[in-house]
Amino acid sequence: MQQKRIVAVHLLNDFSGSPLILKQSLAILASHYEAHIFTSTPSGSGFLSGNPALHYHPIFYRWSTNKFLTLLYFSFAQLILFCRLLIFLKREDILYINTLLPAGAAIAGKLKGCQVTWHIHEVSLKPILLRKLLTNIALKTGDRFICVSSFVAKHFNFPPGKTAIIYNALGTDFTANADCLLPFIDRDKIPFTVLMACSLKKYKGVFEFVEIARLLPEIEFILVLNAEPEKVLSFKKQVRVPSNCNVLSVQKEMVPFYSQAHLILNLSLPPLWIETFGMTILEGMYMGLPAIVPPIGGICELVTEGVEGYRIDAGNINNIKNAIHHLHTHRDVYQKLSDAAIAKAAEFSQEMFKHKIKNLFLANPVKQELHHGIFFH
Repeated sequence: MQQKRIVAVHLLNDFSGSPLILKQSLAILASHYEAHIFTSTPSGSGFLSGNPALHYHPIFYRWSTNKFLTLLYFSFAQLILFCRLLIFLKREDILYINTLLPAGAAIAGKLKGCQVTWHIHEVSLKPILLRKLLTNIALKTGDRFICVSSFVAKHFNFPPGKTAIIYNALGTDFTANADCLLPFIDRDKIPFTVLMACSLKKYKGVFEFVEIARLLPEIEFILVLNAEPEKVLSFKKQVRVPSNCNVLSVQKEMVPFYSQAHLILNLSLPPLWIETFGMTILEGMYMGLPAIVPPIGGICELVTEGVEGYRIDAGNINNIKNAIHHLHTHRDVYQKLSDAAIAKAAEFSQEMFKHKIKNLFLANPVKQELHHGIFFH
């Protein structure tokens, strides 16, 4: 008997959070389904690359600093996805849409009568009209929705009976690498260091990070950007990075950077961008790093004010500077937050993620699932 197929679609395969989570899901599901992935990888590699258990179907898409060009690329990708999947899909396939972006694939899946599952990671898509359009397409085509936090579920208000909240989890590769290093980390012997890892976007607070570094010359800062070296070089020239701030291009392995740091930051700027979870924050917490995060969004479900770190608006640079200085000079407070961060991160285990993903996809068909309590809201 031929194995049932699961067809995943993700627009841009890079080293950001959403393809990492899809990688984890497909690692679980590929042993139960014939797994296919439609994605673009303009940089040549990403979290979804190189899995021998997956059947790859490359598509064209890329991001540009020119908004109109990006919109053109996006529209073309939707058309190509719709046409290719309309031909490729079978009625009995499960279509797994990662993020709100691959709407063309979802429309094709709906027309072919497939079971369509959306995994929703974002709430801050721009322009607003595009976000509304994609949300409406999701509502019209989706049989079930996975939300990465309670914040996301409340924001979209998808039908409760079709909505599952499945928090992102630490990958086994990450925890294995981290566990090898953790026994050898002695942060008392290295300079106090603040780390942030994010995309090279203004709304991610990259300019604020550099300015905070400038205000605290006695502290080391590391900024790891999900961008190519030439773009990072251009950014460094633009902002005149101070000598205590090391700005790096995209890294495949973040564990060494977490091991060198004392504190991890997320400086996203609401309402321009609202974090729905915060994977790098969770990874940092697992390695004992307290966190400073925005006071709004799903990321607040990781950090309670004054427990695992602080919730501070990135626009309040002086408040963030003062919080960093306080942790630098009060090691007893720092250690208390560090211990709490480790305990919190332990709640987001791969075992729990695996259990919920398997229940969602491998239990009875959708109509029966709704009567067995698999979905919750």
